[in-house]
Amino acid sequence: MSYLYNLYSTDEGHFGISQSYNIQCDLPLHKFRAIMMEFRRNDELGNDIEGFVKYMQETFSNSFKLFHFDDTVQFDADQENSTILANLLDEVDQTV
Repeated sequence: MSYLYNLYSTDEGHFGISQSYNIQCDLPLHKFRAIMMEFRRNDELGNDIEGFVKYMQETFSNSFKLFHFDDTVQFDADQENSTILANLLDEVDQTV
């Protein structure tokens, strides 16, 4: 099963989002969060979101994929459309 995560980074003294990372991987939320917490404990790298993303790519290269936001939205829309279609087909099969 794949999970989608969104990470955001900001520049120091800047209130807006400077970079966003949209991630798809096979790690469930509790494992992803545990890895991120361990990464943040590192004094040198703890606040470096880009470093965390690079670490995840290297460590979980088989299931890790970065998305651009538009790709993520399209992925979600495709998943939703597939579910709707499957439900409609089930209803048609039941009424026949």
